Amino acid sequence: MNPAAAVAHYVSQQPEATHYCVAYSGGMDSHVLLLLMAQLRDLGRIGTLRALHVDHGLQAASVGWGEHAQTICRDLNIPLERRKADFGPAESAGEDGPEAGARKARYATFSQVLRHGEHLLLAQHAEDQAETFLLQALRGSGPDGLASIPRKRRFAQGYMGRPLLVCSQESLQDVARQHALHWIEDPSNLDHRFDRNYLRHQVMPLLKARWPAATDTLSRAALRSAAASQSLLVMARQDLTSLLIPGTTELSINAIKALPRERAFTALRLFIRQRGLRMPRLQDLVQVMSDLVEARPDSGGIVNVRDYVIRRHRDKLYVLPPQTRTAPFRHEWQAPFEPFTIRETGLTMTLELCREQGIAMPSSGSITVKSRAGGELIKLGEPAYHKAVKKILQESAIPPWVRDTIPLLYIEGRLAAVWNMAVAVDCRTPAVQPEQHEEPGASTDTLHDPDEVRRRLEAASLELF
Repeated sequence: MNPAAAVAHYVSQQPEATHYCVAYSGGMDSHVLLLLMAQLRDLGRIGTLRALHVDHGLQAASVGWGEHAQTICRDLNIPLERRKADFGPAESAGEDGPEAGARKARYATFSQVLRHGEHLLLAQHAEDQAETFLLQALRGSGPDGLASIPRKRRFAQGYMGRPLLVCSQESLQDVARQHALHWIEDPSNLDHRFDRNYLRHQVMPLLKARWPAATDTLSRAALRSAAASQSLLVMARQDLTSLLIPGTTELSINAIKALPRERAFTALRLFIRQRGLRMPRLQDLVQVMSDLVEARPDSGGIVNVRDYVIRRHRDKLYVLPPQTRTAPFRHEWQAPFEPFTIRETGLTMTLELCREQGIAMPSSGSITVKSRAGGELIKLGEPAYHKAVKKILQESAIPPWVRDTIPLLYIEGRLAAVWNMAVAVDCRTPAVQPEQHEEPGASTDTLHDPDEVRRRLEAASLELF
């Protein structure tokens, strides 16, 4: 399909779209796309059209590229927005290399600029698709990765589309010559240190010399991978429904065990993707199965997956941000006990929540709110006995990495309550005193029902996950 027909076809398939934005770098590919969209606008085939130029600041001449883009857009009567990408040393030195860092910064800018319902159009073509397929194959990707570049997908507040994905680069060059276009050549595109450039200039010419239809063939393979990926996605959604513990963001260990390993891997990938996190590697998933899913129920394993961690507690699997130990805290909460937020944990305490837990609040003075230091005992039961706070936490449904965030409340120097878990017998309001006697070690003064503990913690706005 020639570029003009491909762009017109894309637009015809978006009857609801009225706003388009072209990501215009100043290079030949995006210049052709910009021209073809301007022609459709002049024919009344689309509504508003604008362009976006992102400057990564990686080339000394990049400011001039922005000025070139401004000139071209003015000639085509297209409004242009110029943005500086937030791309610094951290991104350029990242573990995925400067290419991935630049792409991340560029897409972050796209998401900030894109308007509601707008289609952001990129100028990737068939050669880009073939190169991406090869790069993903060399990384050992499965169907998701081999599906390569999607023609259209939801992005930020709108959509990201690639109308030229079925067009060869040669056909774009024909359009550029026909209209005598002037464009910017980025010298970094010739740098063979970058994987894509090496493929483009060293590998693809050899493949095409042996197999002239290599670009089309690899693009078809990407389409078939995309179809396979969609089929797996349908199954993964069904499996994930059975894995998710209702009302939570955790997965059932037993349900994961019941699935064949590859289906469990696919469901885990979907679970992680839905949280906007990077896909785990195969070795990460294998480690999750061996160290967490197939481990003993009392194991406390953890798998670090670059920018997040996967943990197990009892029969549940958690995907969490990297864990940092909560700083010890101690605060004085003064009467009349206005809402108070513990800055170290984010928990907001209120007088009403204290009364709901059955804590007999003093009418004046203050309450000491502090983190656990170890060795604390709380007075429970009738007849009264002392129980270790550590034991209460161990018996609860609270994961170990959250326990340091649970505040202890002291009234006149005595431990009055473990927040949302236990209230000392001599600090309870009469209305919630237990009606039955209990033996030492019993737990009518503590909350051991997992659902009730979770409900109270969520009501207190404690950020657990």
